[in-house]
Amino acid sequence: MNNSVFVQVAHKQYGPFTKSELKNLVSKGQFKKKDLVWDDDEGEWIEAAKYDQLKSLFAAHTPEPAEKTIFAIGGGKGGVGKTVITSSLGVGLSAMGYEVVLIDADFGGANLHISMGMLEPEYTFLDYYTMQRETLSDIMLDTPIENLKLISGACGTVGLANPKYSQKLRFINELKMINADFVLLDLGAGSSYSVIDFFLAVDQGIIVASPEPTSIQESFDFLKVCLLRKLYRTFKKRPDILTALSLDGIDNLSQLTLPVDDLVSKLNTIDKDAGAILETVLEEFKPKLILNMVVEPEDIKEGLALKAAAAELLSIDIEYLGYIEYDREIGKSVRELRPFILHNPKSKASKSLSKLITIKLLNKQGFSSLRTKIRLKKGIRDASQTYSPKTVRDNDTICSVKCFYWDDCEFRNGGFPCTVRQLDPLFKT
Repeated sequence: MNNSVFVQVAHKQYGPFTKSELKNLVSKGQFKKKDLVWDDDEGEWIEAAKYDQLKSLFAAHTPEPAEKTIFAIGGGKGGVGKTVITSSLGVGLSAMGYEVVLIDADFGGANLHISMGMLEPEYTFLDYYTMQRETLSDIMLDTPIENLKLISGACGTVGLANPKYSQKLRFINELKMINADFVLLDLGAGSSYSVIDFFLAVDQGIIVASPEPTSIQESFDFLKVCLLRKLYRTFKKRPDILTALSLDGIDNLSQLTLPVDDLVSKLNTIDKDAGAILETVLEEFKPKLILNMVVEPEDIKEGLALKAAAAELLSIDIEYLGYIEYDREIGKSVRELRPFILHNPKSKASKSLSKLITIKLLNKQGFSSLRTKIRLKKGIRDASQTYSPKTVRDNDTICSVKCFYWDDCEFRNGGFPCTVRQLDPLFKT
């Protein structure tokens, strides 16, 4: 490397910088692996991470995952905290130098942008599905956090809540082409086929549940429908197998008359090859679980109970990632439109999530875990200082269980501004 080099950041040229100066910029997050460096030998701009003499700078400050990982974050019940967890997960990963993209896949009831303090996103999925913007990259927005981008759902557009198959296929294909280290999909509540298909289409699915019995039951039902949907698609060209599994009607996907182990035995007597395929499907389907809003130590066992029920009745192995303690600070962070991990990095919920990111998502153990935790803490502290706190506008209608539309509303974004903007005049009169 020459004594100094010119760099290009956001299409602007700076420098020249020495390697020591660049190291300082990297540590501050001001110079990244995808920024450009002028290569005198080749006579062209190249990505900094591909410039041999600079690779060591990024190895020290930006750990690289083996490959891009796409997470889908869902669950059967609304109101369990999927959105607030998704936003804080994204902030935590990006604070460590990873390139992260948040996607609000609750197409008709978008609120992920609100939790990031972005009340009026410039582009949404509506622009994508109406072909006003051609690709997902065209509707990708910068967030107030370095390294973190957002693709917003269509705010209050009920017609997009159930996209057509061709639309889902186009979305899934482009999803896999996004240039990032981590992509986090915030799915809608419930077990619609759109939600299920997105959950099954990605690398890893995460279920968020609360310790309440109704949430645990709905999470189990969500897993069951996911599994049966997966089996239906696996054997859709074998009507005889679908009949044997009682999956010959699309409306049967919520039914399970026998433990899955018994279905495997039954199928092996009919067709051993099909039985082997079924066993492979069960082995490969490994959803993850986060238990949110834990109050008492006994609540933690609810996650273990769900894991045990899934193993016994569905023959699937859930990875219990851990739990996040109930924290009043989260309510305050929602009000300020600020991810809770930034609102108070020292809160119980923030510490729980930081531990989950370090040990479970990044698989760090021992001394490596300690170093990663320190890096995460520093990154969050720096991001917290630069994130401008905002508040919900006085004229925004806040979603609440007290709303007279609550029982009939499919969004139920409690604590957030009302998703169905056209209802505002009714509330203001």
